[in-house]
Amino acid sequence: MLKKHLIISCILFIFISCSKDNYPDTPEVITPEEKEEESLTTRLTKNIDVWTDNWVINVFEEGLIRVYDKEQHKDHFTAFLWDKEVVDSIVWHIDDILHYSSGVNPFRSMTGVTFNKPGDYKFDLLLYKEGKVIKQAGLTIRAIAGKDFFNVNWGNPPASSFVGESYSDKEGYRIKQTYVKGQFPYSYLSLYYSDQFPKQTPEKEKEYLMEVAQATFGTPKFVSAQNRQAELDEKYTKLFKNKLNYTPVAIWETGNSSVALVGTPKDAIETYFIIAEPKY
Repeated sequence: MLKKHLIISCILFIFISCSKDNYPDTPEVITPEEKEEESLTTRLTKNIDVWTDNWVINVFEEGLIRVYDKEQHKDHFTAFLWDKEVVDSIVWHIDDILHYSSGVNPFRSMTGVTFNKPGDYKFDLLLYKEGKVIKQAGLTIRAIAGKDFFNVNWGNPPASSFVGESYSDKEGYRIKQTYVKGQFPYSYLSLYYSDQFPKQTPEKEKEYLMEVAQATFGTPKFVSAQNRQAELDEKYTKLFKNKLNYTPVAIWETGNSSVALVGTPKDAIETYFIIAEPKY
């Protein structure tokens, strides 16, 4: 059986919302009317910008995005505690990954973010006052496949079993990655369930995980839609040292890893996950 791990992860801020209210497709930034005396809103928001130390990160590795005052804080750190007098609400947004809209008391100054597929991801911060966007700041983070299997290096494995996790705001699911030590170590990705992330059907699990695997490893070398199940079973048995009660659906081979999308239990599949081992 697949080992179960209870992981308690302390992350500064990870914001998830299934709603994309208050996020226009093309935000129009309204400059506050100029007055003889600069308004508090204008004075406190004109130098706002966003920053990340991780412009390129591995898939399933957490990056931090910070909001700061670019004039006062050249180190890209600023602590904010504003009230409604300054701005009405703030939106943090990455398409399909992150959307958080809230009032500003307290004003959050950073968020953690992870990705489950390689690509360039555009982050937007929108500040609202009286229903209008008065400030927009953004940056782009590049996520790469990284290491031997997502965020695992077989030669220098993670110190703990918990490797990383990623959320899909669009689809409403969360994927977490685990590393299992032993004579034949392996790593796997599975969907995580809670009140916030309701149970998906096995077919949906397979669909989501196939999309994640193909985005990194491309078209599988063996797949049940094209190959006989006996052929997949034989290939899986030959490649993988951990002889577990799984039914392979798709198999990939890289220079360092054997990767498979599998269902379990073998005779009556209830769930799917992606599993990988070092190339033996």
